[in-house]
Amino acid sequence: MKRRFLFGNLIMFSLLATAPISRADEKKKSDEPAPAAVAETQHWPVKLFQVKYADVRRLANVFRAFGATVEPDSDLKVISVRAPKEVLTAIEESLQRLDVPQVPAKNVQLEVYLLTASGQGSSVNIPADLEPVIKQLKSIFNYQAFRLLGTVSLRGREGTPGFVNGLLPSVSSDSAQLTSYAFRTHSVWTTSEGKESTIRIDDLYLDLQFGVKGSGPQHCVISTSIDVHEGQKVVVGKANIDNADSALILILTAKVID
Repeated sequence: MKRRFLFGNLIMFSLLATAPISRADEKKKSDEPAPAAVAETQHWPVKLFQVKYADVRRLANVFRAFGATVEPDSDLKVISVRAPKEVLTAIEESLQRLDVPQVPAKNVQLEVYLLTASGQGSSVNIPADLEPVIKQLKSIFNYQAFRLLGTVSLRGREGTPGFVNGLLPSVSSDSAQLTSYAFRTHSVWTTSEGKESTIRIDDLYLDLQFGVKGSGPQHCVISTSIDVHEGQKVVVGKANIDNADSALILILTAKVID
């Protein structure tokens, strides 16, 4: 009786051990293409496409979506495609739309005007082209005196970040030292509708650091994203400085550089 029991266990262990191998073999066979399908693809015509501008491997990934057999060669800038005739025609039409010269990135120049404003006194050192903006600010805020603290220029290619820093005069008579500034943008993009261009500025950031008598180091930050029509002067932001009656105002204009 004991021998029969052991023999039965051996048979059961053998079946369990071989079952996963059988399932793995079945999965492998299911993943392999049917011989008939392989034979059919061998009769498909082959065409060589020359690529001028686009990335060869990215195009190859697109063409594989048609069910074609695709072999790219980045060095020769060609793609070999094996597919039914109607698929080759569709791929050729797609190539004509996709393989086009890239539009060169434009250069954009930002001009930043930093003004200080207060409720008393008279305006000094204001450029003539800012007078209309000053008039508008007086009608909105309770400020009468404006002073140009300084200007910041930043030129760069659209789609790339920009950064500039430096020193400016003291923000007010209560400030005992020069003003340190840092100005940056994450990216700048241009769009055109007819003859008018719009410039999108993403993550504009201005940080001013200055000292105030009796208060120590101070920070003044303006941060935003904004769309600006080319050549238009736009009030981007306002932040209080040294006391509630004085403020820093950021005015910006942008233009496309050919």
